[in-house]
Amino acid sequence: MNERLWDIYEQICMVELQGLDEFIRRLKSGEFGEFPTDDVVGFLRQIESNMLANIQVKTTEHEAYAEMADDVTAETQKMFDELIEEFQRG
Repeated sequence: MNERLWDIYEQICMVELQGLDEFIRRLKSGEFGEFPTDDVVGFLRQIESNMLANIQVKTTEHEAYAEMADDVTAETQKMFDELIEEFQRG
């Protein structure tokens, strides 16, 4: 995982409490310098993978979570596909 992207992600999404869409907007603007598209896509896919794994963990915690897992998984995948598409439009 690209540590510089991780540091930027932490600042924007965890410290400033902004969404991933803001993270992508600011990356695209060049605010943090240039990043190869493949690095950003790989980074986003890793974050997506982590989120999907967390969804699966939640399914073991309560029946209601298990019932929602398919929908939440599909929404998460769609969101990341759209974020990646947005970044690639550059």
